[in-house]
Amino acid sequence: MRKSEIKKQLKGMVGSMELVEEYYGEEKKYSEYLGSFMSLDPCGRYHHIFSPNGATSKCERFWNNLEECAGELGGWIEGGEGDPTDIFFCMPYNETE
Repeated sequence: MRKSEIKKQLKGMVGSMELVEEYYGEEKKYSEYLGSFMSLDPCGRYHHIFSPNGATSKCERFWNNLEECAGELGGWIEGGEGDPTDIFFCMPYNETE
């Protein structure tokens, strides 16, 4: 997936993101579930750091583009707490909103 397509999809999610409170309401952020790592990854697999197969350049390019696009929109990409293979697009919460 091209960077322009990724950014367009992430930008379209911004208005419908869910407000999430962590640590008993001390930290708030907006979050949108993108899918599991395996469903998003171009190779369809989780790339373990010690895997002899490693990540392909196509996979690395996709994940780098996803991170860059999220950053350009003022957000970030993170894994889930309960299941680290769940991938979320997050944006900061501003108290003045």
